[in-house]
Amino acid sequence: MKAAWQIVLFFALLFCLACGKTTRRHSIEAVQNAQIEYDSGFICLQNDDLIEALPHFFAVANRLERLPEDMTEDEMLLTSKAYFQMANVFKPKMETNAEIDALRQALRYQTAIPDTAWIIKSSLQLADALEVIQESDSASFYLNRVMPLIDTVSGDAEDYISARFLLSCLYYDKGEIDSCVMVQKQIIDFKARRGMDTKNDSIGIGINLFFANFHAAAKPYLLKVMVADFDDVKRGAVMSLLGQIYEEENQPDSAAMFHVFSPTYVQAESERVSDGMLAVKQYEQFKAERDAQLQALREEKALRKRMAALLWSGLALVMLAIVVAAIVKQRRRRNASFAAGWAQFEQSDIFVRIRQRLATDAPKISSKNVEDFSHLALSQADFAALKDAVDAAFGGFATRLATRFPDLSPADLNACCLALTGLSHAEMAVLQGVKYNSFTNRITKIKKTLGTEESLSACLKNMLKEG
Repeated sequence: MKAAWQIVLFFALLFCLACGKTTRRHSIEAVQNAQIEYDSGFICLQNDDLIEALPHFFAVANRLERLPEDMTEDEMLLTSKAYFQMANVFKPKMETNAEIDALRQALRYQTAIPDTAWIIKSSLQLADALEVIQESDSASFYLNRVMPLIDTVSGDAEDYISARFLLSCLYYDKGEIDSCVMVQKQIIDFKARRGMDTKNDSIGIGINLFFANFHAAAKPYLLKVMVADFDDVKRGAVMSLLGQIYEEENQPDSAAMFHVFSPTYVQAESERVSDGMLAVKQYEQFKAERDAQLQALREEKALRKRMAALLWSGLALVMLAIVVAAIVKQRRRRNASFAAGWAQFEQSDIFVRIRQRLATDAPKISSKNVEDFSHLALSQADFAALKDAVDAAFGGFATRLATRFPDLSPADLNACCLALTGLSHAEMAVLQGVKYNSFTNRITKIKKTLGTEESLSACLKNMLKEG
């Protein structure tokens, strides 16, 4: 038995090892180091060093990203912010597919936490990127999902403005130019009431009108580029549109003046495309390494689960074997105890005297002549001795029987003790000094009390074996 429990202990130890986490939770120091990387990348973003920022955000994800169930909330939040900033690198480079991929990964963690503020920012930017690639239905889905959050939770004017601007773009995509311009004017009014700059918004209306072929209506809005706070790329793009308008109006001098900015725009656009391709290449390499690592972790976890299942099965089989062995051993012990008790009972003085008393007349006793042998009835002292013999041989069985079944009368208990001698009903009726029918009625009553349909002798012997 000791060896069996040693086996159980061995399996239990293996099970504990198999059920361990596939990856340890990161230390506070690791999260702090990742935060330093994130801050460095964010500073690069603020300084427009977009390509320099990207490796810092990759480093954050490399330090913290594991299977979501093995990450803490702090780890998931910082990882999601890193992906959000990766998207901010791709956005000005117009690498929309990479931007969308990074935003989806950011939302995956933000939704798991959940973090409402970041969910709003990521969802709005994702919807904007989806609108750029003409996936209007998906863009509308994310916009509609966060609008209630903006109205009830955010309270951030920038979130509201971004959502309204995206709505205007969706109107534009559907060809509803009037609705598009109306929403953009609402944005301008909203910002004006709060003392916010609206020049860039006016230029946005002009761009939408231009590409909707309302060039004359677009012109006054586009001219605000002269005082707008635009970089060379955006300024050159708008100047190019104005140059086309002046050409259509047959004003070559004005057209030439605005076309002067075209080389700067082209050069900047060329640099944007080159930087964007480099950023996407780096991102694709990062993704491949990340996906390979996550897949390895999934396979490791699946392997551990299979090992745990096998160990559970092995442990269950060992436990079952131990239980079966214990039951068999207990039954053997009970059978041995029963056999020893039975031998002791058969050798008791009262048992021998009963057999001797019936030895001469037993063959003549039957159900029809029980009353002819009334002289063979046992005395109360004999029955007390018989009860004591049963108790001595079988561990107090007669006393326990009386306690377990209080409805048994003293005469019933005497009948039970006689039943263990193996005598016939007629012989037991003689020994109790009652008529045969009275005795059989008593046996029926006793069996009902004990809740059995088998013979009284068999029932009592089974109870003895069960202990």
